[in-house]
Amino acid sequence: MHQLHRRQLLGVVCSGLTVLAGCGSDQSGNSSETETGGGAEPTPDSVAVTATNKSTLSGNDDRSTQFGQVTRFPKSYAMTATVQSGGRTVEMSGRFYRGDMYWSFDQQGQQMEMYHIGNSTYTVVGGQCVRGTMQQGMGRDEVDPGRFSDQPEENPEVTPVGRDTIDGEEVLVYEISQAESQKPLTYYILADSGYPRRIEGESMRWDFHSWGVVDPIQKPEGDCQSMPGGGTMADGGS
Repeated sequence: MHQLHRRQLLGVVCSGLTVLAGCGSDQSGNSSETETGGGAEPTPDSVAVTATNKSTLSGNDDRSTQFGQVTRFPKSYAMTATVQSGGRTVEMSGRFYRGDMYWSFDQQGQQMEMYHIGNSTYTVVGGQCVRGTMQQGMGRDEVDPGRFSDQPEENPEVTPVGRDTIDGEEVLVYEISQAESQKPLTYYILADSGYPRRIEGESMRWDFHSWGVVDPIQKPEGDCQSMPGGGTMADGGS
């Protein structure tokens, strides 16, 4: 296996994280359903969307279609995210399980894998694992899809602006305002289950699937060393 020098490894990791950090609140999520460690994540075919039909719903005063009544986030799911920042687009795939996360994406020709497990963070790049939390770059909050799950409780009475279909599945479309942006986030919620199917913003898009059937996220295989560079990474666990 090709080994990266310490300075090369640090450069690849920091470059990848800085690109993703630049998208602020508009960060945006598909992969296999089973965590096997530090292996690569296959990415399913891109999601096809039918012609949009966002006509105003006739029953917007019906509590049964209110955002807080319809929407529910399961304890686990898989996702893909497309993030645009600084004129660049980053495609990510990952999994979420009870607060733990796994992400995989390409950066400068290298596959990067991020594991957020409990209070620990692990990064695998070039076949090498380092541990710690990036102090300057992509923080956990920016890539945590769990931040969306509070919105139904915080915006319970929002009514749908229309209906749409994604891959033949009917979704209710909600627009949720953001304090830090003039443009709302658009939530596409599956009409039959209430699960999130897509969340879309000005510079990001998250797509969700495999609700409730994702296995727990495991620590990557092998020995994870402290981040080279002396202080760039804080200790993120063993």
